[in-house]
Amino acid sequence: MNEWQKELMKVTGDMEESKERVKKRVLQQQVIKAKKPIRFMLLTAIVTFCLAGIVLVQLLNEETKQSSNVFNDTQLTHFEKITRINWGKQDEGFYTKEAFERYKNVVAIYYYAKSLGLHYSEAELKAVRNEHYEDLVRIQKVPEYAVLFKEEGVEKYFRKYLEPLLPMYTAKTKLDTFYLEKYPTFPKGIVQEIAAQDALRYFDKHFAEQAKTFEEQNGIKNYYSSSQGIMYLGTVIKVEVEPNAFLFVEGVIPKDLENLSQEQIVEKYPKATWYPVLDDFPVKQGDYVRIESNSNQSIDENGIVTHYGVLNNVVISEPTVTTKLNIQNEQEVMQFFRQTEWQPAKDIGTPPDYSFMLEGVRIDVWLSYGQSLYLNKVGYGSVHLSQKRSEELMKILGIN
Repeated sequence: MNEWQKELMKVTGDMEESKERVKKRVLQQQVIKAKKPIRFMLLTAIVTFCLAGIVLVQLLNEETKQSSNVFNDTQLTHFEKITRINWGKQDEGFYTKEAFERYKNVVAIYYYAKSLGLHYSEAELKAVRNEHYEDLVRIQKVPEYAVLFKEEGVEKYFRKYLEPLLPMYTAKTKLDTFYLEKYPTFPKGIVQEIAAQDALRYFDKHFAEQAKTFEEQNGIKNYYSSSQGIMYLGTVIKVEVEPNAFLFVEGVIPKDLENLSQEQIVEKYPKATWYPVLDDFPVKQGDYVRIESNSNQSIDENGIVTHYGVLNNVVISEPTVTTKLNIQNEQEVMQFFRQTEWQPAKDIGTPPDYSFMLEGVRIDVWLSYGQSLYLNKVGYGSVHLSQKRSEELMKILGIN
């Protein structure tokens, strides 16, 4: 290093250090410049996340409100709008009653799912939100439903009516999954109905007063429940623990099934039906029961038909034993039936109260309403006698 360089260093300082400082400063500037878009992107992501979070928080807040107020007038209005479209012209009272029934089903499922500890995540709630919004976008193209969005538009309608219902629809998804695992051998549609029935049973037990108050506030009178079904009387022939189901044969008593294998029973009684074993209604093999069901479905797999049903209620009963009559005045009985027009036989669903043989053919007799008789002549058909004719036959047969 010469003198000139030494003097320059005194004035300017060590250039190597300066170079390092400049180099660091440049590199720092480069880093700072590189960070600007990253910060911007992060800020954008945070804002987007916050907006999405606000929507989900609003939904969660709606869930809190729903917990404190079981029913909501605005939500009922949505169901009423849909009911008016689906049912066409009806009495005004019908729309509100039908809408409330459907609304109550949704609310019942929500509270029942909560009672089972079935919680959902924000991701699941968001997925249901997207699904229902897309559905709404699709149906706006259907002329019948376009009237829903005429005044408010799809976006506003969704926020006002459907968004508050999303926690309930998400709970339904969780409950359906839970029940499909509980009843793995049943068709999906039947499983969903079983879940809905259990939910209504739970809801009616815990929220009956809230429902009654809401009905009164909205002038809903003579409310009916779709849970009422058809009564069947018969025998439980098998209980399966794993799929939580029992096989039921209508119209027979346990004694009729003695010495028959399950294969023979199914072959002899092809309408044997599988029903779910419910926690509140336990049954065992050989029980003679009266059940109530409002829905059933048959599945044909490779020519083998299996029947499934929804169970509303079941009561253990005493087997009805058919009284066999020994006819002594056969000619008089034959004369009574001479003008009888037998109609196609109907399945009564219960064992007959009386039975007798006439000319080698069995005739079964059921006591019906108003002391009238219902008869079935095997191979010929059935007939429902008037009260007067029933009294005549009862006198001839010696039925007191």
